[in-house]
Amino acid sequence: MTRQFLAATMMITVTGFGIVPAKVALAASVPAETTDMVAPGADNTDRIVFRITQANLGPGYTWGNGILHFKSADYAIRVEGGGAPAIGYSNACVQGAVTGLATVEDFDSTFWAVNTEASAGSGTGNMALQNQRGTELHLNVKSRGVRLSAAAERLRFHVLGPAKQSFDSQRCS
Repeated sequence: MTRQFLAATMMITVTGFGIVPAKVALAASVPAETTDMVAPGADNTDRIVFRITQANLGPGYTWGNGILHFKSADYAIRVEGGGAPAIGYSNACVQGAVTGLATVEDFDSTFWAVNTEASAGSGTGNMALQNQRGTELHLNVKSRGVRLSAAAERLRFHVLGPAKQSFDSQRCS
């Protein structure tokens, strides 16, 4: 595995009975977690929040919108992509830290992750992603739905321009 593919996270969300998140990094280490998923010593100002929907029947599709807070400015973003194999449907609110981002243009790219999820109802988990430019996302995920996944996922983030809403107004509750 190359570092460009990194961000391997196993997100196991078992809901209704308890929550069991676990992470496994491939080809690199993922920084230790805190309550906001910020790497120790990282600049805490760069953040992301987005809401996604995932629909799968074997291969699947993920789509959503959110806000990137980078260097004290808020940018609207669109998320789309997919992975396989998985089955089910879920909605998620995702938020966390962005590290290694030099310019907002570097964020407009594809991020990779390995994701496992078993959810029925609602639950939480963690995910880490990385793009080819070394930007990493360390995320908390709150999901609702019924979905079973053991997928390699590719998420494409598009920066749409200045956000009309503030980052804080979109945070996950």
